[in-house]
Amino acid sequence: MNYWKLLLVGLAGAGLAVASCSHPGGGGMTGTTGTGGSGSGTGGSGNCPAGSVGCPCIGTICDQDLSCADLGGGNTQCVTTAGTGGSPGTGGSVATGGTPGTGGTPSTGGSPGTGGTPGTGGTPATGGSPGTGGTPGTGGTPGNNLIVNGDFSQGDTNWTVPNGTPSNKGVNNGQYCLTLNNGSGQVVLGWGGADVSANLSANVNYTLSFQASASSSLSGFDTHVGSAVSVGGSYPVDKDLGNETIGTGLQTFTHMFTITSADAQAGLAFLISVSTGTSTVCIDNVSLTAAN
Repeated sequence: MNYWKLLLVGLAGAGLAVASCSHPGGGGMTGTTGTGGSGSGTGGSGNCPAGSVGCPCIGTICDQDLSCADLGGGNTQCVTTAGTGGSPGTGGSVATGGTPGTGGTPSTGGSPGTGGTPGTGGTPATGGSPGTGGTPGTGGTPGNNLIVNGDFSQGDTNWTVPNGTPSNKGVNNGQYCLTLNNGSGQVVLGWGGADVSANLSANVNYTLSFQASASSSLSGFDTHVGSAVSVGGSYPVDKDLGNETIGTGLQTFTHMFTITSADAQAGLAFLISVSTGTSTVCIDNVSLTAAN
């Protein structure tokens, strides 16, 4: 009788549907065990302790490392299932979820200290040579024109008619022109004053150059270098350069001279007169320089 029961257990164990138990074997992931066929047969009455392999389950529980198999018809049997139920340890690689420490290379965001070469922004002290410009008309530096606006590029700036009554006076086509007749009296066209003048030194060679024309003959055209400001109610003359004969076309006149006493506020005056008729006189490119 026991032999028959053992043989029945062996045949039924080959196709059992193994139920989960509270002590899975092998430490593997749990899963559904393979289903067994529906076996039949009952064990006889023999010495088969409940809960042991090949013996009835204790309810639905078997001894440690055994599982309770349902044989159908209310019959159960304890079977060995150690190590079955799937490969141990499956369920995904440990520590997956991204490479540790990723998220960008540390300290990125540009090379340290970039943003331009230190100290740039222009060569120190640039912006023109110190002291350039000079006081207009002062010093008598060789080659510098002491007559500011001698070419009338700034209109009649620094030029006045302090004496006489000419008509049509002013700058025309880059020349200072005025019309006078025998009733105009002696007309004086002057350069310089309290705001602008030439600083002339004693015993220095100076050159005065200018261009002039007259539409008809003049009775006088004299050139004076003298004080541009009043001294005791008069304007002392430093140098009388003499009378000129002015023709109808622009002609250049040049005078070289020295003065015996320095004049820090020197000016220039053209003294013009006509005895008969009317004449239009034009002056241009007036220059006063110190010799080298």
